[in-house]
Amino acid sequence: MKKYTVVLLTVLIIFVAVAASVASAAENISNGNNICKVIATHYKCDSWSDEQYPLIDLCEEEYVPLFSSEDEIWQSHVNKLAGLILDSNETHTLKPGETLDLGNGYALEVREIDIDSEDVLLEFTKDGQHVSDQNVLVDADGNSTWTVTLDNVQGENDVVVMKINVKQVFVGTETSVIWIDGIWLIDYASARTLTIGDKIGEFTLKQIIGGVDASDSGSLVFVNISVTDATSVANYILVANETSVYDSLAIDFSVSPSREKELAKFTNKSTGLPTSWYWNFWRAFNIKSK
Repeated sequence: MKKYTVVLLTVLIIFVAVAASVASAAENISNGNNICKVIATHYKCDSWSDEQYPLIDLCEEEYVPLFSSEDEIWQSHVNKLAGLILDSNETHTLKPGETLDLGNGYALEVREIDIDSEDVLLEFTKDGQHVSDQNVLVDADGNSTWTVTLDNVQGENDVVVMKINVKQVFVGTETSVIWIDGIWLIDYASARTLTIGDKIGEFTLKQIIGGVDASDSGSLVFVNISVTDATSVANYILVANETSVYDSLAIDFSVSPSREKELAKFTNKSTGLPTSWYWNFWRAFNIKSK
């Protein structure tokens, strides 16, 4: 007869969660939070160098909060975002019938150049489908900007989606050419409206702060729920889910005896967000086998 002794430990686990009130959670920024602010950004095109548009960086990708042609920067919709495709001051020359690929299925085509008036008919398309067109007349200073606005973009109207600056038009006897020296474009077709709890990469949206004035254009506050900082996790649950951290705790351990080492293996299957725990080993049993 061989005797094996297995120590079975009865475990008392006390989870201590650090929580704050909803008000203080909204006001305080804890470790693990990422604050993404709306920044007033100058256009790269020289003709628009004194103008700005709202820009926000999320996980190293640039997005534009939707704004109308009449909005100030701080009045943009901070949680309604479209990816920035182009903000360019590169020069492009196009002849009638030629198309400029703008990326993501967007394109600009020169439909016609009027020899007499020297105005240009431009068409803006998405995936080969017509979006908008405009007769652009170059002014005496040699510049003309076409600003494309669309309605019903994530529920908003008069949203600026593209700007094109025609620098010059050359009309010849055999061919005509236009020079474009400024293009700004957002991916409005893939725009999205963020709500509390939405994820961007490893971060989860915790708070949406609207713009107040020119000094504060608004921001989005994200929390990385993989961090171990107790306060940031507790704040996230309180603000985003409006529930108590204690409601999410569930204690669960399994025990697997090990004959070789005469010990018991405990596997932690508990769920929730514990920040500390206390172990109390207070009883042992001897088990004999024949």
